Amino acid sequence: MVDSSIQQDFQTATRGADQAVDLFGAAMVIARLREGARDPNEVARELDLLAEDVRRHAGDGAGPEELAQAIDHELFAVRGFHGNSGDYAAPENSYLDVVVERRTGIPITLSLVYMEVAQRVGLRCDPVGYPSHFIVRCGDPESPIYVDPFNQGVRLDRAELLAQLHGLNLNGAHPESFLAAITRRQVLQRMLNNLHAVFRTRRDLERWLAVVELHLVLEPWNAQLVGERGMLHYRLGRPSQALSDLERYVTASEPRTVSSGALRLLDELRLRYGGNEEES
Repeated sequence: MVDSSIQQDFQTATRGADQAVDLFGAAMVIARLREGARDPNEVARELDLLAEDVRRHAGDGAGPEELAQAIDHELFAVRGFHGNSGDYAAPENSYLDVVVERRTGIPITLSLVYMEVAQRVGLRCDPVGYPSHFIVRCGDPESPIYVDPFNQGVRLDRAELLAQLHGLNLNGAHPESFLAAITRRQVLQRMLNNLHAVFRTRRDLERWLAVVELHLVLEPWNAQLVGERGMLHYRLGRPSQALSDLERYVTASEPRTVSSGALRLLDELRLRYGGNEEES
């Protein structure tokens, strides 16, 4: 069973205004979904040492481009960080401590490593939630440097990025919005989305449930997640928790959006254990 303190520590790391969110701390809480997660202080120290090497390589008075080049040099040329194309769906790619140790991961975790180092050397570096491929934006937003940490720091041309977006179904969203910085909470939501897909595919019910719990810390209003948690509680043999969640899900949802499977299960649980009959 996943450690119950994970949810509480995630709440602490994500409390307050978005700029107050401890992105590194929250990512290290997510890493505790696996057994044997590393001490966050050890991982932070490795990033500190990496940043020291970046500063030495960049020299005094380095500007945004020089700092970004120095980060590229230390991360990719010296330490060999790279995208894990061969085992992309492995959950370890979403655990920051493992990514720092193995020096491989997926776009979002490699971007997080890049941003953590950039922060330490004084380079502004914002997360960009490009569709299906997370990237970072460094320097002044008026003259940005778009970097792809998954592909070892390759520079991305704004015009080309926009051209690619015009070829995608964006559900009416303006292409420019996908080149803007996203919030810290959105970064964490995207990390959790990746793990959600992995654990759901693997039918790892305990970790699937743990990811849903963390999602609900960020989206406590999300009735669909509450319903999903109820179904998982049921499958894990926790009927009273399942009943409570499914009651809440049905009450908070538009009738046309309620899952028929969830309704059938709720009726069954009400017959067995009682409950609010008004929503039947």
